[in-house]
Amino acid sequence: MKLKDCDSCLVYGTDNKPLSKARVEIGSEKGIRMFFQNRKLRSVRIKTIVDFYDRSNGVVRSRCELVIQRNDKSGKINEPWMAVCDILEIYEVYQRQKDLRIEVNLHTEFKTEKGWYFLGKILNISAGGIFLVTPQVLKRNERFTFKHNFGREEYEIGARVLRAAGLVEGDFGYGCQFVGISSDAEAAIRKFVFTQQVKKQNSKGRG
Repeated sequence: MKLKDCDSCLVYGTDNKPLSKARVEIGSEKGIRMFFQNRKLRSVRIKTIVDFYDRSNGVVRSRCELVIQRNDKSGKINEPWMAVCDILEIYEVYQRQKDLRIEVNLHTEFKTEKGWYFLGKILNISAGGIFLVTPQVLKRNERFTFKHNFGREEYEIGARVLRAAGLVEGDFGYGCQFVGISSDAEAAIRKFVFTQQVKKQNSKGRG
């Protein structure tokens, strides 16, 4: 399987813990190249795990060989290190069907299509939608938006109510589907979900 639409990744260290994020460039002649803003790297050749964030395939976890070296052509973006990457083996592909869902506790403000606001709490999130708990009564197919910082940038996300789930924590629970979101916003949510999942797995491993 080839990467189709990938511009970022997460590189792990030889201890299997996240080492650094990187910008990805894929070229027909030069293959896969990575560019790091992290200054704490060093020139080395390693075999390690890399999670590629591919908008078409999902999160592609692979075993790769990296040749990390100083980036002498760093431009406006300060990327002092780069790496040439060779994918040796693909371990898993996550979220191809948008099935990776994580539990969260995000309190935020929502805005309906009619322009009024209500407060609620997101209890879980995936690349395809959220489970929302709110004292506000909502109807099926009712649409709303909310803003949240997924990574470095704040995105406005649109969603609609798919189903009512009865009372949850004393409020009304709703399963909601994202609608009309940009590819950048979807990619940011995918990264957020997967990063939170990795943190959860790492905390279990230490426990």
